[in-house]
Amino acid sequence: MSKEKHEKNLKKVKQFYEEISHKNNLLDFKFVNENFEIENIDIEETDLFIKQIRKHITEKIFYMLRTIEAFINPSNAPMFVMGIVKDFSESERELIQELYKKLAKYEIEAFGLEAKYDEKKEIEFIRKIGQEWKEISEDLIRMYSAMKSNHDKDSKKSTKSYLG
Repeated sequence: MSKEKHEKNLKKVKQFYEEISHKNNLLDFKFVNENFEIENIDIEETDLFIKQIRKHITEKIFYMLRTIEAFINPSNAPMFVMGIVKDFSESERELIQELYKKLAKYEIEAFGLEAKYDEKKEIEFIRKIGQEWKEISEDLIRMYSAMKSNHDKDSKKSTKSYLG
């Protein structure tokens, strides 16, 4: 998409979203766009704008859920994951389990929305995830900090043992 077309599309997406948001008490466009990149919805190619917003949200949830699964069950994950997981504290493991439960709940709900379109249920999904996303995001940041810290520890151990 050219820059000019993108800017024109972004303007329309924002306008459509703000109309829907005002009627349905959704979070502001900036927050939703920053977290779920709804500006990438091609407004010219959809009559199901609300469903497309939910799909963008669902894509992020799906990605986060799969990443968390790798830390819960690292047997098929990349090797670096095992080094990180072994140093997680009990509270970090609990945080990961709680995040997994929250995100899995949304994935299941999104599956139901895929089965049969219902605009009101789509809006309710968007509203609910919007209300909880700030907390989920803070938990994801805490998880990231633990991952980074444990990866740094593991990298230092690997370097020392490799060099002898």
